[in-house]
Amino acid sequence: MAEEADDEREEREVFFAWEISPEVRIGVYANAINVWHSPYEFALDWALTEAPEVVDEDDPASPIRIPASVVARLRIPATLVFDVMRALNKTLNRYDAIYGEIKRPFEEDEPDLFGDAA
Repeated sequence: MAEEADDEREEREVFFAWEISPEVRIGVYANAINVWHSPYEFALDWALTEAPEVVDEDDPASPIRIPASVVARLRIPATLVFDVMRALNKTLNRYDAIYGEIKRPFEEDEPDLFGDAA
């Protein structure tokens, strides 16, 4: 009897019924991401950058600091990372087919705001 019930469940369609609260639906804007991990999870810190500033105006070799305020942190289990990558790739391909290739807004010598901070 239990085996029959398991067989019936395996044949049924399974899908997520995504629900989103009005507060979350609004979303937050971010234009930079930092990705890091622990042994069990990956973390994505989404940030909003501000105008670059020279650390020491009197030193021509002084680094340029880009303030970035984290607006959201998303933690996902390591086992979900490939699913996230597949979903992003699938959606990016669909986007490209409709709107064309996405052009990066900065030149090669400017900082990579989408890189990993390791």
